[in-house]
Amino acid sequence: MEQNKQIYLIHGYTASPTANWFPWLKRKVNHDLHQKITLLTMPNPDNPIPAKWDEYCDREITATDDITIIGHSLGCIQTLRFIEQHALKNVHLILVSGFDESLATLPELDAFTNTLPNYNNILPKVADAVVISALDDDIVPFYYTETLARHLKCKFILMPAGKHFISRDNITELPVVFEELAKI
Repeated sequence: MEQNKQIYLIHGYTASPTANWFPWLKRKVNHDLHQKITLLTMPNPDNPIPAKWDEYCDREITATDDITIIGHSLGCIQTLRFIEQHALKNVHLILVSGFDESLATLPELDAFTNTLPNYNNILPKVADAVVISALDDDIVPFYYTETLARHLKCKFILMPAGKHFISRDNITELPVVFEELAKI
């Protein structure tokens, strides 16, 4: 990874920058890649509102060319919303346990998927992307994430286990994300 690229992480529903594997990734990026990664603190993650998340991202992400955004779960659709709404080039994406359509298991998040992403607007802005899921994801079944990868026309990594890659399941490190980030 080139020095001084901007890297952001957008967490998901009910999460925070101190949850899951995010602190571990920040330490790894700082120490091993000598890069800074900004872990966003999305507003009201227990009751997220798309307009508020959009406003927050507009304020906190410097919309320049050649940025990397890592999204987890709801953070993936928010990442796509941000890309769609800004004039960007050469965006690098790592999306984990994401989705771009309504989830029967989480109807409270439908406001984020009522309008589907316009991939004709998003794809020209993306330099490369990888989408990661686990076969045993019990929150966002892997086939939703696989569909997201198909829409992005990108590499899909299906891990044999890991569920939703959250602390509840003792996932506090996620080496596959670091490995993909190091390749950028």
